[in-house]
Amino acid sequence: MKLLDGVKVIDFSKWLPGQYCGMLLGDYGADIIKVEDLTGDSTRQFFPEKEQGMSYWHLMLNRNKRDIALNIKTDGGKAILTKLLSEADVFLEGFRPGYLARYGLDYETIHKINPRLIYCSITGYGQNSHKPSHDLNVIGLAGLNSLDGAGNACVSEIQVSALGSSLNALSAISMALFARERTGQGQHLDVNLYATALSLQVTGISSLWGCEETQSKPFGRIAHYYNIYKTKDNRWLTVGTIEPKFWQRFCDLIESPELKGRQYDFAHEEEIIAHVTQRIAQKTLAEWQALIGTEEFCVTPVCSTEEALKTELTAQEDMLRTVESDLGSIRYVGGPVRFSDATWEIQRRAPRLGEHTMEILNELGYSKASFAALKEEGAI
Repeated sequence: MKLLDGVKVIDFSKWLPGQYCGMLLGDYGADIIKVEDLTGDSTRQFFPEKEQGMSYWHLMLNRNKRDIALNIKTDGGKAILTKLLSEADVFLEGFRPGYLARYGLDYETIHKINPRLIYCSITGYGQNSHKPSHDLNVIGLAGLNSLDGAGNACVSEIQVSALGSSLNALSAISMALFARERTGQGQHLDVNLYATALSLQVTGISSLWGCEETQSKPFGRIAHYYNIYKTKDNRWLTVGTIEPKFWQRFCDLIESPELKGRQYDFAHEEEIIAHVTQRIAQKTLAEWQALIGTEEFCVTPVCSTEEALKTELTAQEDMLRTVESDLGSIRYVGGPVRFSDATWEIQRRAPRLGEHTMEILNELGYSKASFAALKEEGAI
């Protein structure tokens, strides 16, 4: 069963937030038409490339999509996109506010043409800011670069606000499609990376406000019972012993029963962390894992990405697939949600630039005679 069979999505996003959202919609059966300008998305050239213009980034994020290359600055290109939108269910766009309005492709104009269209805009800072940004800029402004509580800035391997915005867009589109079943009307969805980054800090912000009101010392995410400790062989263990029963079991594991009653002794936090650090450093990661064995216990190793991909946990999720194509074998990571009556599928590899232009124009009713005129105009 294809959950989104019959849903047509026009994906005019050039970067990760829209690309990932469109990928997930396509995995579950939506017809995704990817629109690019005539030079293609910059992400096509991201290192490494499987072949020129076909980066591994592109192959992963733009699978299950057809591709049309347009120049919307021409009358012909604008007319093609307008016609696509007149027949679509969802429009994904990631341009700065006001850009598409220059070409009569803003929500208000398109809504008059297709009132059922769900028009999803993904920006850095919302519809009132033209400031350019990427994930690193956003999480810095939103306070997400200091999650260790010590003010140590970092560059995350995960584009937190970008991927978070992808998922926010996905949930918003799903809700809007559901609402349309009752009202018959589409709507504009305003998703931005900065708001996403703030919303992801919901627990931290609530704790911050609570400490302000109670005149308490701010308490970050790190504590002696919730921390990462280095082993003898310079590997790391995560200790997430929030529940008292797990903390007490951990104290037994590190042969420190005197700490059992001190889980919430924050007045001596540095002293307890130093003690636990010293105890963990006495054994290698393998030795700690052997001691823990198969016990259900919130102490686990820090794995590299390569290691994580090879674990039994990953295997049981059925998220990794290898598919043969005209480009050879391509490996994919699927979405994280399982449905009882549906599964994600790879129907097609990511497209070459403009690979389906003629096919899509035929579906829109353009004649072969018009192709030459559109090319002459520079529209396709």
